[in-house]
Amino acid sequence: MNFELLQILLNIVLIISALYLICIVAFTYGLYNLKEKFFAFNKKSDVKVSVLIAARNEEKNIERLLKSIYNQSFEKELFEVIIIDDHSDDDTFSIIENFSKTYKDFNLKVFKADNEGKKLAISQALHLAENELVLVTDADCVLKSTWIESIVDFYKRENCKMILAPVLLSPAETFFEKIQVLEHLSLIGSTAGSAEIGFPVMCNGANMAYERAAALECEKFRKDFNIASGDDMFLMEQFSKNYGHKNVRFLLSKSAIVETKTCKTISEFFRQRRRWVSKTKSYTSWKIIATALVVFFFNLSIVSLFVSAFFIPALWSIYFLLTILKFFIDYPLLKNITSFMNQGSLLRWTLPLEFIYPFYVVITAISGMLLSVKWK
Repeated sequence: MNFELLQILLNIVLIISALYLICIVAFTYGLYNLKEKFFAFNKKSDVKVSVLIAARNEEKNIERLLKSIYNQSFEKELFEVIIIDDHSDDDTFSIIENFSKTYKDFNLKVFKADNEGKKLAISQALHLAENELVLVTDADCVLKSTWIESIVDFYKRENCKMILAPVLLSPAETFFEKIQVLEHLSLIGSTAGSAEIGFPVMCNGANMAYERAAALECEKFRKDFNIASGDDMFLMEQFSKNYGHKNVRFLLSKSAIVETKTCKTISEFFRQRRRWVSKTKSYTSWKIIATALVVFFFNLSIVSLFVSAFFIPALWSIYFLLTILKFFIDYPLLKNITSFMNQGSLLRWTLPLEFIYPFYVVITAISGMLLSVKWK
């Protein structure tokens, strides 16, 4: 390779690395400045809540979720649960119906989806909801008993339009599960930190809340309902546009943690991540697009150096140097969020993850953009 060309490429890598450093340092700063919230519960609330769930083929998980909602500390007369069954071909619908008949003091409603896809199912539930504050989670999640109460308390204190909250993958027993949990915690930490600095670029539909009236207003401007994924991200993007970034807040509280399962197979993991990535090309927020591009190109730089080093051995030292640099950039954010989630033991896997992560990012990004995806 021409020496001048190589020098130009290395300068580009240096610029991308600097941008990645600025991005992650900014998110880390936000996360460290975000104070954990503690609440005094058992106070009578004047806010009524609608919990919305889209479910498809969740017969193995749905009853566990329903029990965790039923056992909420929040007064049962103050919340309803609306589940849209999105064309399940298992016993999901009948399990929900039977649960409703068994627990008659539970305001649980289940409907068949009018259309297909999670995004449209959540929209249908939103239009059926009757209450001021909407909470959204996934059918394979388990909720803390204080989940509703902590979000309502935060909503009343902060008076914001949208609330993002923590999600923890579980279990973390095998190596594959451990790196999944650690990687996902990095996303949650970035979600929290970016929201705190007024630069919200991520969210997770397994744990979020928003004003129903505001969400209905945002629907008028959304043009993403033909896209398979992104029920959470596109809505957050529209909330930021309509109401400003100050109205999108992150609730850092153990009382609000939602747990969901890790992927059991590598193919399942990549299908999920490709679905997440596929929506990127349809974003319109420069903040989200810029962050995604910086992360992608930084990881692409590492992968490119790895491949190029087989032909130019002198590049091995730069490849290892950049990977170690990424470790030191990422570690403070991971240390904070793993400590909050009581997952500090996973930090020992950070360095191995740094050698795997760039390849995973590049593969999922390219395949997610090129291959068609669908929700289940």
